[in-house]
Amino acid sequence: MLIAISALIIAQAGNPAATPAPTASGYVDTRGPCLDSAKQVPQVIDVPVSRDGEVVRIDKVVSQATFTPNEVIGFLYTRQDGKTYLGTRTDQYTSPASAGEINAVLASTHAPGIAQTAFPPQTRLGVPTKFTQFFAVKIPADALTALQIRLDPCVMWPAGRPLPDPGPGP
Repeated sequence: MLIAISALIIAQAGNPAATPAPTASGYVDTRGPCLDSAKQVPQVIDVPVSRDGEVVRIDKVVSQATFTPNEVIGFLYTRQDGKTYLGTRTDQYTSPASAGEINAVLASTHAPGIAQTAFPPQTRLGVPTKFTQFFAVKIPADALTALQIRLDPCVMWPAGRPLPDPGPGP
């Protein structure tokens, strides 16, 4: 079983742009090789809860900086309506260097009207802060070199497959 799972992960990593295909049971791989992303497709990131707000694509934000070359420092989530949100890796995979880099990306690309320019702590002294973990950003393609990052496709919702009803929300 472990060998089969490893082979699947290696196959996905070899072609990260591949759209996950639904299985015979209708299951869709919703994280692809982005197992440490905080969200998955087609979860909702922001309110109001609607199909337009569902994540349809996740891209890895990969560092091109000298001290952390080719390290995944965060994720870019694209919603059905085209809005993009920046998020960090899960805590156990975020190093101080990658946290500093993803904050530099956020500071440079945060959407107009968003005052937040750094990711806040998600816990303080072990107590959850319940701060927002995803921030609206606009990353122009020509800014990637200046930001010392690249975007690698990770997982997309299958084209032509309708999104599930997100429900009434929490």
